[in-house]
Amino acid sequence: MALRRSAVAALALAVTGTIVPSVAAAQAAPSPDHPQLKNMQIPRPERAAAADKPEFDPHTVLVKFKSGTSKSAKDRAVSRRSARVAAKVEGTEYVKVRTDGSAQDLLTTLRKDPAVVKATLDYRRYATTTPNDPAYVYGDQGYLNTVRMADAWSISQGTTSQVIAVLDTGVMTTHEDLLGRVVSGWNAISPGSSWSDNNGHGTEVAGIAGAATNNGIGIAGTAWSSKIMPVKVLDADGGGTDSTIAAGINWATAHGAKIINLSLGGTEDNPVLHDAIKAATAKGVLVVAAAGNDGDDTPQYPAAYPEVLAVGATDGRGRITDFSSSGDWVDVAAPGFHLTSTAWHPAHPTENDWYVIGDSQGGASGTSFSAPMVAGIAALVRTRNPKMTPAQVLARIKATARDAGPRGIDPYYGAGIVDANNAVGGRWAAEFPQLTIGDSNETPARATVLPNYGTSTNASIGVEGDLDWYRIDGAPGQRWRVQVAPPAYNSVAPQSTDPVVALYDADLKLIDEVDAYGPGATEQVVGTPGTGTFYIRVRNYNGARDAANYILSTFPDGTATPSTPGAQEWVRNVTPTPYINSQSLATRPTVTFARNVDPASVTTGTVKLVNGRTGATVAGTPTLSGSTVTFTPAAPLLDYTPYRIVVDGVRDTAGNTQATPYSSVFRTVDTVPGKVGSLTAKGVYRGVNLSWTLPNITDLDHVVVRMSPGPSAPAGPTYGTGLYAPNNTAAAVANLVPGQTYAFGIWVVDRSGKVSGVAGIRAVGTATSISSNTTSIAYGGTVTVTGKVTRVDTGAGIAGAKAELHARRKGTTTFVVVGTATSAADGTLSFAHKPSGALEYKWVYRGGNGLIGAASGLRGVWVATTVSATLSATSIPLGGSVSLTGKVAPSHAGQAVYLQRSVNGAWHDVIGAKLSVTSAYSFAIKPTAKGTYTYRVRKPGDTDHAIGYSSPVSFKVY
Repeated sequence: MALRRSAVAALALAVTGTIVPSVAAAQAAPSPDHPQLKNMQIPRPERAAAADKPEFDPHTVLVKFKSGTSKSAKDRAVSRRSARVAAKVEGTEYVKVRTDGSAQDLLTTLRKDPAVVKATLDYRRYATTTPNDPAYVYGDQGYLNTVRMADAWSISQGTTSQVIAVLDTGVMTTHEDLLGRVVSGWNAISPGSSWSDNNGHGTEVAGIAGAATNNGIGIAGTAWSSKIMPVKVLDADGGGTDSTIAAGINWATAHGAKIINLSLGGTEDNPVLHDAIKAATAKGVLVVAAAGNDGDDTPQYPAAYPEVLAVGATDGRGRITDFSSSGDWVDVAAPGFHLTSTAWHPAHPTENDWYVIGDSQGGASGTSFSAPMVAGIAALVRTRNPKMTPAQVLARIKATARDAGPRGIDPYYGAGIVDANNAVGGRWAAEFPQLTIGDSNETPARATVLPNYGTSTNASIGVEGDLDWYRIDGAPGQRWRVQVAPPAYNSVAPQSTDPVVALYDADLKLIDEVDAYGPGATEQVVGTPGTGTFYIRVRNYNGARDAANYILSTFPDGTATPSTPGAQEWVRNVTPTPYINSQSLATRPTVTFARNVDPASVTTGTVKLVNGRTGATVAGTPTLSGSTVTFTPAAPLLDYTPYRIVVDGVRDTAGNTQATPYSSVFRTVDTVPGKVGSLTAKGVYRGVNLSWTLPNITDLDHVVVRMSPGPSAPAGPTYGTGLYAPNNTAAAVANLVPGQTYAFGIWVVDRSGKVSGVAGIRAVGTATSISSNTTSIAYGGTVTVTGKVTRVDTGAGIAGAKAELHARRKGTTTFVVVGTATSAADGTLSFAHKPSGALEYKWVYRGGNGLIGAASGLRGVWVATTVSATLSATSIPLGGSVSLTGKVAPSHAGQAVYLQRSVNGAWHDVIGAKLSVTSAYSFAIKPTAKGTYTYRVRKPGDTDHAIGYSSPVSFKVY
């Protein structure tokens, strides 16, 4: 279908009450700007299994054999494991090895084969999730690549339980791309009335967060499967009161909202609004708000409240826009310039297929639209982590953001640009590049010196917040006129230069500062420095960078009475140079003041160093010498870490206190990571549990753990057998060959690919023997099982080894622990056991520090049944009878026993009988001749007991 462009879809909201105005976009007449799209049906994307559990061919292992390995050796390596070479992997040295069994089991054994260099599972991979919405397909939503939405959707597409409340001008619930996406809402302005949109702003906001995705219609919303709850708190003019907004927050919280989006704001703090937000947060609702569109550092509320996730706006390339408000309260940034979204058209209020289209000429622009993008991403995060509190979601989104602009947390991007993929559990991406600053004149001491006869020079704002300082050494009493002409203003460009020009005397006292309001205006300042030397400072009012040059022109303008100087600057210079990277970890930052400072005011609270990534204050000592403070950190700085020098609240010797904080940022050098520490190898039965501590590293990418059989660790991070431990501090290794010694190597890899030195450790194989004092005993008897635990490298016995004695009945497969023993000084073991039946014993040594556990072979011990026998008489007359009775232990009720008679020294079965339920028997004997008779009872052997005989008994017949 064609997208219909709304000519009024990006209407600016009036600054009414506490409402943030949207930046107006260029308008175009309604027209189809895409070809007709076919509605191609594809299966609904599900959460990717690869995010939690990798998928692979269950019967295939990819194997690379050592160079020169013969075909017969390869065949033996494969066939002995009941596998076969299926095919060569085209263009590689790998072959596919197939098995009817488990690929994982085959992998474990093949990795131990000396002929194998590398072996890996044949993993399955999937195309990145790509929705079929026309605006996405045809590139109108290319800015979503900036926050890596496609990768994030491969992991999480949200859920209908994640309801995003859009507190705005209402929502057009009948819009074709919002149909079925909207739950019941509320009109906080006029309860009981419709919550439909009568401005357009709310519909645009709702579409960015939750338009139906992958439906072949319109656009893709960031929260693929989540729902939108419209709460009308702004009127047709885009204005609303704090009481109405607070009521809307409370209603949304009470009716199941999980996330509240507030694309509104203003400069006044109000406890009514703040209390509503605090109450919502306490009930598990995350509040996301637009940072504001004033283009300055005036705090905007509700964005500036600490509970709120405040979002600034960038263009599609990830550069902050000139309208995005700034300040320490900004948490993150996201695209908010020329976006595409659903629209409500006031001239066609019932038509449901209008869109505002983001292109080079216009679209939805403003932090109003950055905020719902992040609200939708927050819904994906909560889908993956439904138990996360609002504070945890906020922290997750900030911690996974990609650094942009000045390194570390800054007033423009906050923690950086939101990375949806990393936030939902995917891999990180590289930070956005920081533009090179060509002038390096960010402090008065580094000012660019200009000719004293007047000149023109070109320069640009190279990084957000950049200050350009210039100096002219003129004649005393010389009057000067300074002009700054900004680059031509482009109304559809995301950044512009709106210069603010200040003139200072030689002591850095302000002569004058000018700011002609409005884009494209040339600034002019005139003054007469008393000594002839003066400084010029140029900054961008909105703080944004701009690649286009401004033109600075200076003109000597006769002589005049020296200007009356005003307030004096506090800081003349800092080291390291602002924005510079690759500083030594031993750096001791300095601040040189432009005025005499009271030494008592220089404390760890007024001159400090802050970790630019975490905001934590660095322990250290500031020391004043003359006009320069040197900050000495208590410990070396962390590598590849941004730091911010902060000066706030010092006093000068005249008693004046610094009112405006000063800060400057630098980053340390990217060093090779240190080795892991506290490496231990705790042996277990046929395995090893490795543990370690990570070095002090801020840009960890992953940990490499490799092993090799024998005493020497792998030669490098690509040698030996790989063990999986991406960024953990432990790894468990199982199914090792019994009696084999293994060596392990661990390397740390940072995000720039630098690899630490190896931390190595080995685990020695052990052997356990077994014996016993007998292999056959009668039921009720005791067997002493002995053994010895030794090291395979030296053959020495292991003292103090705790071993378990396992036993299983003969003919069965299940072992149970029947006892434990601790080895003597020479490694010997002993345990006395009274078996109830025939058993097979083995010793199991579970391992210890640096020792891999192993089991002994089997030792069988037969247990014969005991048979009692009692005669009723020892002498009977001919013709009489005698009873022979007894029992079999242990009980064998129902089984047969046999009466045996001794004839000429040989035993012969006479008759058999079944044992009673009490395992008793009884035989009646009636001899037919006089003489002496000798009998016994035989109990045949079975699976768990050996044959048993009673003692012979005799009687006489007379």
